[in-house]
Amino acid sequence: MAKNIIDVDHVSIRFNLANQKVNNLKEYAIKLAKHELMFQEFFALKDVNLHVKAGESWGLIGTNGSGKSTLLKTITGILKPYEGTVKVRGKIAPMIELGAGFDMELTARENIFLNGAVLGHSKEFMEEHFDDIVEFAGLDKFLDSPIKNYSSGMKARLGFAVATMVDPEILIVDEVLSVGDYQFRKKCNERMEEMLSGGTTLLYVSHNIESVKKLCTHAIWLDHGDVIMAGDSQAVCDAYSSRQEQKYKIEKKAKDAKKAKKKGNKYDYLVVGSGLYGSVFAHEAYQAGKRCLVIDKRDHVGGNIYTENIHSINVHKYGAHIFHTNKKEIWNYINRFAVFNNYINSPVAVYKDELYNLPFNMNTFSKLWGLKTPEEVKKKIAQQIEELNIKEPHNLEEQALSLVGRDVYEKLIRGYTEKQWGRDCKDLPAFIIKRIPLRFTYNNNYFNDRYQGIPEGGYTKIINKLLDGIDVKLNTDYETYVREHPDAFEKVIYTGPIDEYFHYSLGNLQYRSVRFETEELDMENYQGNAVVNYTDREVPYTRIIEHKHFEFGEQPTTIISREYSEEWKPGIEPYYPVNDEKNNQLFQQYRALADQEKNVIFGGRLGSFKYYNMDQVIEEALIMAEKELKRKLIH
Repeated sequence: MAKNIIDVDHVSIRFNLANQKVNNLKEYAIKLAKHELMFQEFFALKDVNLHVKAGESWGLIGTNGSGKSTLLKTITGILKPYEGTVKVRGKIAPMIELGAGFDMELTARENIFLNGAVLGHSKEFMEEHFDDIVEFAGLDKFLDSPIKNYSSGMKARLGFAVATMVDPEILIVDEVLSVGDYQFRKKCNERMEEMLSGGTTLLYVSHNIESVKKLCTHAIWLDHGDVIMAGDSQAVCDAYSSRQEQKYKIEKKAKDAKKAKKKGNKYDYLVVGSGLYGSVFAHEAYQAGKRCLVIDKRDHVGGNIYTENIHSINVHKYGAHIFHTNKKEIWNYINRFAVFNNYINSPVAVYKDELYNLPFNMNTFSKLWGLKTPEEVKKKIAQQIEELNIKEPHNLEEQALSLVGRDVYEKLIRGYTEKQWGRDCKDLPAFIIKRIPLRFTYNNNYFNDRYQGIPEGGYTKIINKLLDGIDVKLNTDYETYVREHPDAFEKVIYTGPIDEYFHYSLGNLQYRSVRFETEELDMENYQGNAVVNYTDREVPYTRIIEHKHFEFGEQPTTIISREYSEEWKPGIEPYYPVNDEKNNQLFQQYRALADQEKNVIFGGRLGSFKYYNMDQVIEEALIMAEKELKRKLIH
């Protein structure tokens, strides 16, 4: 059986900390002679054991002061154990302080040879490898400049290039890659991976846990000199991250309690509704040091984007939500709280026994008419529009016919629209359909947005992260809470229906609502697609959602939801504002009342009586938070 390349057995490192301040050498000598110097023992390592086989890669993790660097210095021989033994069987290339052997007054060229000598290399060896060092460091233009003029990143690049010019048996890296730009760090990681593949043994210290997972097969977790855990890097790193997260929450809770006591237990903001708008605002207010209470009348957070995990399938309980945006800053913001997959929304439409692709594109038109080229399709649509001769549309049906012709309207628009609105298309105003996007390409991507996807693990995880550390009360009615706690908050962020806030005093605003029938089926795949629309008026539901396909699920069973559009009435959930002329005028009257409310901010889909996509809700919440908190949030 081969010997380990490194054996650390029961090692302790002790330092003496002076109990009193000594200002100069003379005072130190006098106190030493009189035996007046008092020290306190401090153990940086306590009975540490570490056994490393050749070719293994070990990550050393822990908070500052945990003993990571002390252990490395003990292995390299810089520190001698107070107790225990260290045996190293191989040549070490230590990168604990890159460039420690540099002379700041000498040039880079001179320092390459000086640093090589410090590492035990001959002049001939350094001359042989000189060009490779310069190329890797990328400092050929600055070779004859004094090191004192270099940035810390430039010094690190040069030091790393010298230290790794040959493959050592043992490579020791201590947080040296935290300096330098992205390209340099990438080159360093590639060089280390190359060394590892060649059999080099690695001891690696970093606060970047993901880099430890990537580079190391093993890890040891130190805390104030004690070994907490050692073994597989994934398991050790995950346990460490979990402990740190738990510790952060405890400290945060204590800090918040102290802040609450100081403020007399009064909240800065009462946020009504835990949907995207309320949760984003509450998160940013909390980050700005404000105390928030989020209340919701439902028994869960997330509003209509709530997803419930049922048998490992994330079910969109209030209808399909597919995130899409063209705004990079909004995409970057939401990605702070979730990892998004690459789901592309490509729904299909069923009309009687026919199947069509959505949105209306060349696949749709080819199935509809048997045509193959965009020119043929454009002529067909133009011909149908011309035959109808609709000069001034008076209703939705005439508007749609004047835009796409009879075939597309009858099979793909009419029935679906009438189910959505609960009335005949002839009875709906023309302005509801201002344009119908026709695409003359074979592209089934429903959205044109650059950024699209579904959060892995569902939307509820996003809301939970947004509200982490914030007080939340569910099953809580706004009016009841305010009546019982009138002095518990400074301001209100209200995301409920604006007309409900004013007790419908000017009349009800109109909404459309949706009813869901959800069932689990004992089959692997029901419809082969996440979204299937039913455009025939005789089919009572508008579409069927098969939830597992949003995250490319392979579960043995599946869950589907049939969606039924219906008229809204008080007591059921409002979904889509009916933004016709009558309702918009009524909303403006409510808006005038809202403007007179002191310390109440109305927002979100219901508070603004406006349909928003998710990215628009986030942007509106951030704009309001910027205005309210006086800080820049959208970059």
